[in-house]
Amino acid sequence: MTHSEYVFGRDLTCLYSTVKNISGGKLKFGFLPPHGREVNDATEFTVFGNILDAVANGFDRACSQRNIAGLERAIDAQKIEIVNTPAPILKDVTLGDGFMIVLDNGSLSVDDPCWESTA
Repeated sequence: MTHSEYVFGRDLTCLYSTVKNISGGKLKFGFLPPHGREVNDATEFTVFGNILDAVANGFDRACSQRNIAGLERAIDAQKIEIVNTPAPILKDVTLGDGFMIVLDNGSLSVDDPCWESTA
């Protein structure tokens, strides 16, 4: 269980992104928040929110451009992969409920947001 799971009795994993080091060795990824992270081979790193927003560092110009370029290079060089990001949550205007868009056996469907289910 990681810090993203089962906070206060709720499964909040849908609020996090996960990336995985697939480089074949231990690497430091300078773009991972907050100030770079060393990740062992075949190990996942979890961050709150969407990894793309987290890497962009609030879109601070100089830092975000380096971080975005670093993530792009790492993905292109097959050193890191994005395992998952938070699912989009949309409000159904007729029902008034919010639903996450999820992939289920290759088909898109909807599900309740993770915080609405108890652990």
